[in-house]
Amino acid sequence: MANIPPLKLTRDQLASFLQDFEQIKQFENLFATVQTLAPIVGTDFEFQADTAAARATEALALISALTQDTAVNFETANAKSNQALALISALAKEAAINSWSADSKAVQALDTIERLAKLVHLAALAPAQQNNNSVATDYVDFREQAPLPADVVGRAYWNRDDGTLDIDQYNGAVLQVGQETQFFAKNVSGGSIAIGTPVQFAGTVGASAKLEFDLAVSDGSVPGDYMMGVTTQTIADNDFGYVVEFGIVRGFNTTGTPYGQVWADGDLLYFDPVTPGFWTNVQPVAPSISIPFAVVLSAGPGGSGSIFVRMTVSQKLGQIQDVFINGSGTPDDFDILLYDAAQSRWENRPASSVQVLSWMSM
Repeated sequence: MANIPPLKLTRDQLASFLQDFEQIKQFENLFATVQTLAPIVGTDFEFQADTAAARATEALALISALTQDTAVNFETANAKSNQALALISALAKEAAINSWSADSKAVQALDTIERLAKLVHLAALAPAQQNNNSVATDYVDFREQAPLPADVVGRAYWNRDDGTLDIDQYNGAVLQVGQETQFFAKNVSGGSIAIGTPVQFAGTVGASAKLEFDLAVSDGSVPGDYMMGVTTQTIADNDFGYVVEFGIVRGFNTTGTPYGQVWADGDLLYFDPVTPGFWTNVQPVAPSISIPFAVVLSAGPGGSGSIFVRMTVSQKLGQIQDVFINGSGTPDDFDILLYDAAQSRWENRPASSVQVLSWMSM
């Protein structure tokens, strides 16, 4: 029998094209069996072992190429899988010939090869596993699917109903690419915050580059710049979750009943200035924030309702570019705005400083 060089493949190399530990062990058994067959000389099994070793090497090369081909062209990869399977099947038959004249090592070889053939067949039918490399391609097509697939964190798929790419996130949240903007932030309110709740910026989490949020207070005591968005999932205290600044929030009661009101499709919604974290469809009056931050898309009970959120910064008069409020930035009673041409801006002045001309003096 010809001298068979050792088949030196590490488990990491085997893992690049095998799916699990069981398959890796089967390949290791095959290599060990081929090596132990080397001393069997002077029998009818010698020629068959040489042929089997050659076919095993060829099949192994095909399987190694399978991983790369699967990422590029499934049909090509499947053809190579079938070709490798045929070679290993032939290997099993050739090992069986004259096995009566071989010792127990031949029986061991036949058993290992048969199990290996079954594993390769299963690998050919299973989806490609890319665990430790990348795929370079010109484009990726996402098929239209109905119904949508099960939620798996990190899974991306086409949403035909909304005409966008969906990406599954933590705890059941979904990012609709191009149709919404979110924050991943920490709840520091002291209690659980339900889905669909107005929240405000409350600080940062140390040097983590992440935000903190609390229930929105919109009575004018907190600057409108701090209004952050609406929770898109229920978030426990001190946990992280997603807050929508722009986009659709689904899955909560939008009939108005939880807020003592009656809502209809198309109603504009405001942050409630009376109760932090509540909604109202009645426009608040100054100094409360009176900007509509959402519109009712579907006024539904339970988890059937949905709103569209569009956060807008609510500015005070003194925040307008050409308005200046002197002193502490807070005007006094009966102050009025006068234009100062030299400064190119409006300024607050006491009413008593204004000269009033009567008809008699003109």
